[in-house]
Amino acid sequence: MAWLNMPPPAPDAAPCRVAMLGQYPADPTRIVGGVEAVVVTLARELASLPGMEIHVLSGSPAVSQITQEQHGRVTVHRVPEMRLGRLFLLRTDWWWLRRAIRSVAPDVVHAHSAGANVDAALSSGLPAVVTIHGVVAQEARLASQGGSLAGRLRWTFDRVYERYSLARAQNIIVISPYLLREFPWLARRGRITAIENPVDAAFFDIARTPAPATLLCPGRIISRKGILDLIHAFAQVAAADERVELRLAGEMGAEPAYGAACVQAVQAHGLHGRVHFLGSLSAAAMRAELTRCTAVALAAHQETAPVTIAEAMAAGCPVVATAVGGVPDMIEHGRTGLLSPAADINGLATNLRRVLDDPALALRLAAAARAEAAGRFHPLAVALRTRAVYQQVRQR
Repeated sequence: MAWLNMPPPAPDAAPCRVAMLGQYPADPTRIVGGVEAVVVTLARELASLPGMEIHVLSGSPAVSQITQEQHGRVTVHRVPEMRLGRLFLLRTDWWWLRRAIRSVAPDVVHAHSAGANVDAALSSGLPAVVTIHGVVAQEARLASQGGSLAGRLRWTFDRVYERYSLARAQNIIVISPYLLREFPWLARRGRITAIENPVDAAFFDIARTPAPATLLCPGRIISRKGILDLIHAFAQVAAADERVELRLAGEMGAEPAYGAACVQAVQAHGLHGRVHFLGSLSAAAMRAELTRCTAVALAAHQETAPVTIAEAMAAGCPVVATAVGGVPDMIEHGRTGLLSPAADINGLATNLRRVLDDPALALRLAAAARAEAAGRFHPLAVALRTRAVYQQVRQR
């Protein structure tokens, strides 16, 4: 991976207290979304390194004052977050985050994603690192299609706030070269370091015993994930193979109308009993699904660097996906997985049939993906590289 100018792991480092700004779930065994998974995994692994003290500042509308929890060696601070914060330009959220940062008194502030997290980190006056996880403008473009006026206004605000915040960043971690293609001006603003997302070490220990003809889609049931496309492609595959089943592992509450459309599509294709809506799974349940599925299938219309793909690669599970965003930077078509264009239902169906009908191909793809994953996504490697960035930032 030529784009990776990762700092070398530093075995010896000065003690460092870090305030990490990002979402941390109340139950770390039940994670929603890739950014949560990254924050949990990275915080845990950094906290296990000698001299590292990790505090996660996580916004929550459920608290009115800053509260504190201990999750192993990670200290989590729940910071008040307004439910309608955009009406006040997120100034209240920003103020509470700034207050929490001051209470922690860190050596380094590390903000994940964009918006108020980045704004608070950069205005703290402390050495700050920003990890970019997505492209709000692209997500807004897809989410705004047919959306409400209020929804379009929210996305417009988020897009402008993203640009405003990132334009001030001087120390930036990018998780995919796709981000450099979307934000070519970043390189002119500050120092760029490429560090891919970490995957929980337990995924590397999975001993697979795949069942025949079982497809797993680990993703939320939202339009951006292309679940309807996947169901239509699966219908083609199911027509030729009565054994095959599709397991959809993701919550359905974010876009209820889209979830209902997916259920209706399953019924319209006569696939009741062969398509299973599993809901949001715990990390252990997801690993169990990866143990026995034939392949992971993803049909997204926009992605940056899906943690679900990295987890599948770490587990040695073949991946069939759409070539959108940063996915082609993770999967090499024909070597570590199979790719087709977004919204190409026939192409997706063809690739699903290939991996189902050719066990030797599935094994080759899985072995190549697993061999590559260790150096790219193992949490210890990612944590050491991230700690090296902290050291560099503190020395400036």
